[in-house]
Amino acid sequence: MSKSKNMISTCYTSMECNSCKLIKKRKFSTGDVVFSTSEDCSECDGKMLITKIFGVIMD
Repeated sequence: MSKSKNMISTCYTSMECNSCKLIKKRKFSTGDVVFSTSEDCSECDGKMLITKIFGVIMD
């Protein structure tokens, strides 16, 4: 139990395009909110929707 207190995690944001369904992952930015549109899709003219925010524990 005490070992998990010293673990370092990195937060990521997962996004999906409303039009072409492209899924992209990037590092979390302040202001990211699940189910909000964040940026334009790099593949088409659609908008990227934030679908999840999650953390990955680094070894």
